[in-house]
Amino acid sequence: MNATLQALREKGFAGASARTIAGFAGVNPGLIFYYFKSLDELLLEALRESSADRLERYRADANAVRAPSELVALLRRIYAEDVESGHIRVVCEMVAGSVARPELGRRVMAELEPWVTLAADAVERSLEGSPVRSFVDPRELALGGVTFYLGANLVTHLGEGPEALDRLMASAERAAGLLELLGVGR
Repeated sequence: MNATLQALREKGFAGASARTIAGFAGVNPGLIFYYFKSLDELLLEALRESSADRLERYRADANAVRAPSELVALLRRIYAEDVESGHIRVVCEMVAGSVARPELGRRVMAELEPWVTLAADAVERSLEGSPVRSFVDPRELALGGVTFYLGANLVTHLGEGPEALDRLMASAERAAGLLELLGVGR
């Protein structure tokens, strides 16, 4: 799994071949197909394991969110950690690789679904008791957050750089704090 994640981070989806992964792992490429039906199965399993580990690590923090500013701060921290670890690159490479392959795309989205659910629950808690809650769907906002997460990575690679995203996230935290002062959320 580590070699597969390394291949996705360093070579991208197109370069994450069985030969490349086997080279990083120091094994014969045939072993991949002994344990996995296809290269896609290996790539999905690596994404699943990486995502599941992170999901468990962040679950307690997400469950503790009680205000919009806390939610934005957590998103900012997760994003920064995912950039540093390379996990965001893995996710984006899998998304990019699945654009031309609808079945793979559905399976990648299925791996992102637990994150959408976790985020929707946090949105629900952060808006509890607020009149705004009756106007928004927490799942839609959560899906928007996941979409932002993926798009933010793309924008930083297209030339805006991580500093621009950090400024945007800092502005979002301030805006969320202002909303709280106005009675949105807790």
